[in-house]
Amino acid sequence: MLGITEKTLTIREILSWAEDCLTRYEVPDPKAEAEYLLAHALGCKRIELHLHCSGTLAFNEMQRLMDFVGRRIKREPSQYIIGEQEFWGLPFKVNKDVLIPRPETEILVEEAVEAVNCKLLNVNCRKKQTNSISRFTVHNSQFTILDLCTGSGCIAIALAKEIPDCKVYVTDISEMALNISRENAERHGVADRITFIQGSLFEPLKGSGLKEKFDLIVSNPPYISKKMMNELQPEVKDYEPQAALYGGDDGLDFYRKIIADAPAYLAKGGYLMLEMGYGQAEKIKNLIEQSNVFEDITVIKDFAGIDRVIKAKTIN
Repeated sequence: MLGITEKTLTIREILSWAEDCLTRYEVPDPKAEAEYLLAHALGCKRIELHLHCSGTLAFNEMQRLMDFVGRRIKREPSQYIIGEQEFWGLPFKVNKDVLIPRPETEILVEEAVEAVNCKLLNVNCRKKQTNSISRFTVHNSQFTILDLCTGSGCIAIALAKEIPDCKVYVTDISEMALNISRENAERHGVADRITFIQGSLFEPLKGSGLKEKFDLIVSNPPYISKKMMNELQPEVKDYEPQAALYGGDDGLDFYRKIIADAPAYLAKGGYLMLEMGYGQAEKIKNLIEQSNVFEDITVIKDFAGIDRVIKAKTIN
């Protein structure tokens, strides 16, 4: 099926075969994908493939690569095939129970850490260009953070790594997702500061006996609209969990719930930060403004110039 011959091939020839195979099945960026899959099949770095391009593969290594390529041409994401994705410089376990962390979500982490620094230093976050603010170093804090729809736990774990003294609570409706996030937290040595709670958004906090309010609430909620669901690439539509993608007819169902309920759980001067999808910024900003409990509403663009994160502070 994959068109591989039985003769012994060099790494260079195997890369060419894998790239051609992926190209035939219209897998995006086939050259990089071929290198990525082969590097993981061999347990090496991609650059090593080119340094040792005349080498050959053992039988079990070739079988592993063929399995990887066979799954990829069915458009299964490489991250699920490998079982891992890097986020914030850390490796995270991923499978079909959790969304694959995206690079643009790191912007949410950056802004969250920035907000904590601003609050500790008692300065305006909109003046973060000043040299008085250390962007990624936070000390002597007792911040409490809530991460809604945590999935793999990438946001919560990155924040726990960057803010050593904080306490983090995470919620997710999926028990399987929470198991993955817990495993990732243990892997990165922060599980003792993260409380994992199963349930939808704020629901599991009601009646939980939790008395403290949060200094920061973050979330990358489901935000794909009904129309957009049909336009997703097969890697997303056919493999990533739909419950973590679909946000209702207009994609804003979760934002309405979060914005309505967040004030009851935020401390005065606390921050709400949300990742959002393309074209949603103005509507979400209006929802926040209409609540009449937030100020300093700011929209942050991603690397492509798309409005990606919105943050707001509760009125003191």
